[in-house]
Amino acid sequence: MKNNIAFWPKKSGLLSLLFLLVLFLIVTCISDSDANEKIDSGRIAIIVENNDSLWSIARRIAPGYDTNEVIWFLIHLNGLESKVVRPGQSLIFDYAAIR
Repeated sequence: MKNNIAFWPKKSGLLSLLFLLVLFLIVTCISDSDANEKIDSGRIAIIVENNDSLWSIARRIAPGYDTNEVIWFLIHLNGLESKVVRPGQSLIFDYAAIR
């Protein structure tokens, strides 16, 4: 009885598969290492104090940057629905967002 099941692909198919695997590994390694080197995580936690506003917090945590841009990032990173913050409220900010 003749067995027609082929366990190994033809030589050209094996080479193509090997090429695609190597290409996949190269692309994956390059993209992961570039992402880790270029993005410097600078996440901080902020506890809102009495008389704080987003404006005062933005000026305190990122002097020299556009205050309105920092406020925009604070709103979006924290999912705020308004610009009002309350004492004791916890916010996060990531300096990578403004770099």
